[in-house]
Amino acid sequence: MIKIAYKENITQIYYDDLSKRKYQKEENKTLKEIFDEKFKTEFDCSLDDLLYGSFEKLQEIKERLGDMSEQEDVKELFNYETKFQMPISKFFEQYVDVHTCYFCNIEFINTFMTKDENVKNGFTLDHYIDKGKYPYLALSLYNLIPSCYTCNSKVKRVHSVETLSPASNNFDFDDKVKFKTFMQNKNLQIEHKDDFSLLLKEDLSDIYKQYIDVFELDGRYEYHKYKVIEMINKRKEYPNSRIKELALLTQKTEEEVKQDLFGEYLFEDNDLHKRPLSKLIKDISTELGII
Repeated sequence: MIKIAYKENITQIYYDDLSKRKYQKEENKTLKEIFDEKFKTEFDCSLDDLLYGSFEKLQEIKERLGDMSEQEDVKELFNYETKFQMPISKFFEQYVDVHTCYFCNIEFINTFMTKDENVKNGFTLDHYIDKGKYPYLALSLYNLIPSCYTCNSKVKRVHSVETLSPASNNFDFDDKVKFKTFMQNKNLQIEHKDDFSLLLKEDLSDIYKQYIDVFELDGRYEYHKYKVIEMINKRKEYPNSRIKELALLTQKTEEEVKQDLFGEYLFEDNDLHKRPLSKLIKDISTELGII
């Protein structure tokens, strides 16, 4: 739902960390040494491509190499669970901005400090392209999406999503898809969640329809209609005239007053990932004429 916020210049750090890890069963050779020796010619790509190639590059490699779920040597080399899960998780804690689930923007998945001063996290890392069928992409940086347990383990699981990923530079879900209320009463006479519909609608295309369906976003946001009702009621209480009065009274800008009333990140597209339901709040604010 929201494009991933990566910190700058992280690919070389990621590559150096993973490519130099050694395998005792392979005479302490590194991941790079084993790959170059056994797979580079067959795969016709470099380890760089697999570890930090763009999402589009990974899709191209997937289409070319195909299903390798039965190749035990490939599965062993790129075994995410037994050798790489912990260091990759630590890498994401340090170099990827993780606050809410990038798939749904419903749940917090932030890191936190324990009483023993250890950093823990609340996220899972989903393999957008299934690592079972395509084990050679199991360690790919841009195939790993910080997500909540519901998105990863309850709704997506191993379902394939053929559209763009939140890790892609071309991911424009926020621009293309908007929450719409489809209110029957244009005077905002909304008292109950059954008085309106809340759906995600894409303009002029259906690129993200599968994405919306796989992650059950319409059904899951049905519960959060209460937030829309709160915003509608607040909008009736604070029309533009009242907002102007508050701005004069508090010596704030009208934009600052709107942020105080309706949401801190209304005007900050790059910060949508920092608070749950922020896209919903922004889209409905636009519909209500707040922004």
